[in-house]
Amino acid sequence: MAPFSESTAEKVKRLRLELDELRAQLAEAEAELNSQLEDVQAFEFRFEAHVGQLLDQLATLESEVNSYLTQIKLMRHQQSFGNSGPAFDPVEEQFKQTWQQTEETAVPKPPPPPPAATQAQLKKIYRQLARQFHPDLAIDEADRQYRTDKMAAINDAYKAQSMVELMALAEELEAHQSRQPAAPPPDQEMAQALQEEIDRCRRRLRSLDNELQNLPNRSMVELALQVKLAQREGRDLLAEMARDLERKIARKSAERDMLRAQFNNL
Repeated sequence: MAPFSESTAEKVKRLRLELDELRAQLAEAEAELNSQLEDVQAFEFRFEAHVGQLLDQLATLESEVNSYLTQIKLMRHQQSFGNSGPAFDPVEEQFKQTWQQTEETAVPKPPPPPPAATQAQLKKIYRQLARQFHPDLAIDEADRQYRTDKMAAINDAYKAQSMVELMALAEELEAHQSRQPAAPPPDQEMAQALQEEIDRCRRRLRSLDNELQNLPNRSMVELALQVKLAQREGRDLLAEMARDLERKIARKSAERDMLRAQFNNL
């Protein structure tokens, strides 16, 4: 009986080492994914500042042009058949409603990223919490559920760049750990539990690897790469896009004004 017990104890020790290594890899992978997502959000903010508003302006002009074309077509049709037809709202009122709807449904601009020093502090605390508060450290299912919920809160706080929330979660972790029972389960049960945690860690790692590999396929990530390549050639791709949009806006504005004049003369 002694050799079996000793073999099981050795297995528990080996599994614990393997799990510790996997948890460290998980924390690094999650931090890497969040870091890349931060870069994407920072580029999205830059894109919105240079190009996004111009895209919205062009879309509004195209909507106005299409509206004038539709109304002119209807009025000419009514004139051809001698029908007065339904009354039209004033053009100014129609586009006032269009602008109001655009403002109401506009997506709020993301806040600028915090300074680099703050990001470094946030990342350090996040990694510490990820290692200590990870669900793989749970001693039972109730503790696993608790840690799973708190890990989600840690990820949300890090994505929101909230130092206050991360510090509060760190204090809660200390209080939670002080309440945990000290008596470990038997070696055989511990070995089985550790193996299950290892399997879960591996699945999560595969999921994170897939997310990291698929991240470059996002359209905004591809555009960010194009911007970087253009910079190496001495070009400002976002400025070029902005100038092209400004030219389109000027042409569309002239078309809108021409159609407005036609509509007012009908």
